[in-house]
Amino acid sequence: MNDPLRSISNPALRGLQRPTVTASPADPVEPKGSAPAGGESFARSLMNQIEEVNRLQNQGAQAGEDLATGRRTDLEGVLAETQKADAAFRMLLALRNKVQAAYDEVKQVRI
Repeated sequence: MNDPLRSISNPALRGLQRPTVTASPADPVEPKGSAPAGGESFARSLMNQIEEVNRLQNQGAQAGEDLATGRRTDLEGVLAETQKADAAFRMLLALRNKVQAAYDEVKQVRI
């Protein structure tokens, strides 16, 4: 699957570097191969949530098709699945709107 988050690029942000964090001896050590703090872990988490919303929408659509073709008779179950998919999509849309608003706000910051 193509990672749509990699295609986001802004020429104004190219010169910026990620701040480095040094660990003290009391800090727990992350295992090798783990994602950096705040970097890939957020992107991977976001991609997992997008895939979950997609799965829920596919299940809701399949339930609707099954009801229409007679393979399924429980209207309540179909409604529950479609409402679950709708709620997940609305939550993802709200998250996208918040991220877009935050990006627009950061774009307005003068350096």
